[in-house]
Amino acid sequence: MSADYHINADEGLIAVRIEGQVDLVEILEFCKRLLADTQFSSGLAQLIDLRGMQLEIADSALRPFSDFVTHRYGPSTNASVAVVVDPDLDAELCAGIYWLSCTLNHSELFEDYDQALKWLMKREFANKDAGSG
Repeated sequence: MSADYHINADEGLIAVRIEGQVDLVEILEFCKRLLADTQFSSGLAQLIDLRGMQLEIADSALRPFSDFVTHRYGPSTNASVAVVVDPDLDAELCAGIYWLSCTLNHSELFEDYDQALKWLMKREFANKDAGSG
């Protein structure tokens, strides 16, 4: 698994990238590390790039991961969250990612990286720029 994040408070963005073969337990631990990072802020927009991810789902990991997203990760995000997936992602997996993204505040699922960036810029940064001028 290749998973990394970059927190840039000056630009108001958390960029997350997960790719390669991965299971839900690894993603759960990765998300816990992100929330525990001292630079993490619930007010920072997030761009979560899952293109190139091949997810293995063990039935025993579904409930803990779902509970974590709905009860810890979701309440820890107050800004917009754009999730980018491969256009040819398995329909069942895409539906699961969509369902989880719906539990987050102000989130949207995208198949196009540029569209995700535009959506984040419009939701998070256009209003701030208009208010500062």
